[in-house]
Amino acid sequence: MRKVSGEKASGEKASGENVSGEKVSGEKVLGGVLVPGRGYGPQAPLLDLASEAFHDLGAPYETVEWTVPGGLLETGPEPFVRAYVQAALHRLGPDARPVIVAKSLGTHAARLAAELELPAIWLTPLLNQAPIAAAIAANPAPALLVGGSADKSWVPGAATGSGKTVVTIDGGDHGLRPPGPLRAYTDSLGVVATAMEKFLATL
Repeated sequence: MRKVSGEKASGEKASGENVSGEKVSGEKVLGGVLVPGRGYGPQAPLLDLASEAFHDLGAPYETVEWTVPGGLLETGPEPFVRAYVQAALHRLGPDARPVIVAKSLGTHAARLAAELELPAIWLTPLLNQAPIAAAIAANPAPALLVGGSADKSWVPGAATGSGKTVVTIDGGDHGLRPPGPLRAYTDSLGVVATAMEKFLATL
């Protein structure tokens, strides 16, 4: 994974660069905000592939890093996720056309994305939580939803009913690993990587 520093709880600044390392001026360019899960960091396979996709496009991106406090899931994680994503969007700057790429807990950014009408890639979104499913469906911007059929948070009806592009990994768990040998897992990662590349190419 190409290193891009992430946001710490202290507010430390992260930076994304295009291939040349130069600032882009004039027309707005595509830019990413990579949002992790609770225990699935930016170096994990799905977000690593997303960072490579932005790098290949010469697009800047910001990586959120966080320490999830105890009890967050009980008190409601949306404000916590929102604050980190808003900070990352600010760092990305006004010259970017942001795309949110979020995994699991990070998909609590769906309401913010809908408010700002931002395109997004939702990796194993928590569609079993009605506010997240509703926010994804309400967002007029395009989105890619990726989930595993064996993941209890993946609700096929909510995914297809959102009107967005949907990729389902047959037998995939919450990390999108299907049963069987590692080759099955790497094949599923390849499917997701290709879907992300195709989606970003349409924006």
